Amino acid sequence: MEIHQKFDLKEYNTFGVAATAAHFVHIYNETDLRSALNYASRFNLSVLILGMGSNLLFTRDFNGLVIQIAWRGIEWSEDFDRVTVSCGENWHDLVIQCLNKGLHGIENLALIPGNVGAAPIQNIGAYGVELSEFIYEVKALDKRTGEITKFDNKRCEFTYRGSFFKGEGGEHFVVTEITLQLTRTWKPNINYEALRKALTSEKPSPQQVFDTVCNIRQSKLPDPGKLGNAGSFFKNPVISHEKLTSLQEIFANIPVFDTGKSNFVKVPAAWLVEKAGWKGRRRGNAAVSTNHALVLVNPGKASGQDILALAQDISSSVQEKFGITLEPEVRLI
Repeated sequence: MEIHQKFDLKEYNTFGVAATAAHFVHIYNETDLRSALNYASRFNLSVLILGMGSNLLFTRDFNGLVIQIAWRGIEWSEDFDRVTVSCGENWHDLVIQCLNKGLHGIENLALIPGNVGAAPIQNIGAYGVELSEFIYEVKALDKRTGEITKFDNKRCEFTYRGSFFKGEGGEHFVVTEITLQLTRTWKPNINYEALRKALTSEKPSPQQVFDTVCNIRQSKLPDPGKLGNAGSFFKNPVISHEKLTSLQEIFANIPVFDTGKSNFVKVPAAWLVEKAGWKGRRRGNAAVSTNHALVLVNPGKASGQDILALAQDISSSVQEKFGITLEPEVRLI
């Protein structure tokens, strides 16, 4: 295990912004992780766990230890239709492997960038499906003790784009592996309108759902390898029915989604941002995608501060126009 000093992080975040880690290390197994955490403890360093850097924005240099997860491994349980996956595996590659093995459930989550370890923290979701529906167990290492703790689905405390690991208390844990409970019985989830309309069959196959999700995402979301971005920058806000009623007096066609809670609905953040006039606009070196209003992009020379300033301007504009507060989905460092 080699600790690097003053390490360039530009290639380790999909926004492609310049930032430096005072200390940096790749870890490939549990022993490496414990050694890296001991190093941080010995020198009283703050720690940042980093996967592909696909859901964060560096607004400054990191004056601590960045631990980059490169821990790989997949174990298939044929008897129970489960798969146990190490934190450093690529999420999209896992979706493909499950599809090829006839294990169903996560087709709608295709092409979400990032590593497996970040997936339960964020409770990734897309096209009517959330990862929490398929989590059987999460294993995480306690930074304070070095011990591995098992979390069943309930203990993970999943919420919309959140979990126990994202809140207070969860900061003490590093996700090391997840176990998914999938199924060989195919039942497509095509309740999401955009997905249903894009499908050419009322009874699509798993491959058709997977391909359609990929096509939709590729048509709307820029490739981070060509245009720096972290996907959707803001969460879809949840508002009360009372708030919705007042908004409908002015914006009769405001779209909403069910939240499963009788008194609340979810409003697409992309609609709010676009109606506030931000789609395709530029602020200094940062910009909003011309294809998707929820995607902030780095055309090439933007700093993390440039992108953050754009996000703050968008938030202020949406608050002024709709009285709704946007929360970042992207983690700000």
